[in-house]
Amino acid sequence: MKRFVWFAAMAVGAGCLFGAGEVQAQQKHQWKFVSIIPAGQDAFIDRFKELAAEITKRTSGQVEVAFYAAGELPYKAPEHLRVTGKGLIEMSEVVGSMGFGDAPPLLLGDLPFLALNDAERKILRDIMWPEIYGALRKQGVEPISWGAYPPRNIVMRNPIKGLNDIKGQKIRTAGGLESEYIKLWGAAPSFVVWGETYPATQRGVVDGVLTAAVAIETSKMYEVAPHFLKIDGPVAHFYITVNQTVWSKLSGEQQKTVKAVGDWWADRWQKLVVEDADNGAIKRMQDRGQIKSLVQVPAATHIETRKNLIPIYRSYVKDKVGPEGSMALERALTALKLQ
Repeated sequence: MKRFVWFAAMAVGAGCLFGAGEVQAQQKHQWKFVSIIPAGQDAFIDRFKELAAEITKRTSGQVEVAFYAAGELPYKAPEHLRVTGKGLIEMSEVVGSMGFGDAPPLLLGDLPFLALNDAERKILRDIMWPEIYGALRKQGVEPISWGAYPPRNIVMRNPIKGLNDIKGQKIRTAGGLESEYIKLWGAAPSFVVWGETYPATQRGVVDGVLTAAVAIETSKMYEVAPHFLKIDGPVAHFYITVNQTVWSKLSGEQQKTVKAVGDWWADRWQKLVVEDADNGAIKRMQDRGQIKSLVQVPAATHIETRKNLIPIYRSYVKDKVGPEGSMALERALTALKLQ
């Protein structure tokens, strides 16, 4: 009997020595990770799979992440923030323009043409990201990484010589502030869901399409709109989020490792998707003769467009985000020397 008591005491003592952190580290965590991108769009899907695999690898399998493309789980893109916060899914891609209904400050990352080069984009992130990450955390998720979909460009059904030629033309957009700069350029924005964009363009319901070059290539949009207007437009940001309860079950070291993977992956996404894949798509379509003409919009147009958008930014942010968003915008405009 005494021997049994001695062994029990030793077991309890060992548990105290290991501590909660080491117990957490020994637990295995299985996460499902969902994106807004459907299977088949490999330029994007391969990178999301890589993120899942790298987290699993660097945590020695203690955090095992399984990736699911859009449609493979019963959650729609605008629901991702909500279902992740509720714990229905452990990890998800939350796109700013789709999740702002639940977290309005997400809009602050996607003000078109506000930042025109890498230096300005860094200034903007330093000001806006704390607002965005704070809003995400209020929804019950922990942001671990972020990225951006490639710059918007325009493909037209008919030949064009420059930006003036789209005046009066119907241009498919995803809505929101995309519509505002299209209107500034004298065109008529027309919302069409992506799945119906190809036939709408084919039938002439719209005269052109605003989207990323890699999307033009993968959807074969060049078959119905082969004339490329390179506007080097704005990007759409997204955030990789983890349910906070799930996150809290990781040890401090595991959290540090996952965040380090997120930082590594954000740089990799920028290089392989935003730069290489999108520019590569334009070159491949040109080389194959799928793009019949390409016209570059000059940088001066971006500067003029930004100037004209500033009152629209202010009104839009005040209405959609509120006073804290307006203050963040004013700090950004000051830092960018735009006022």
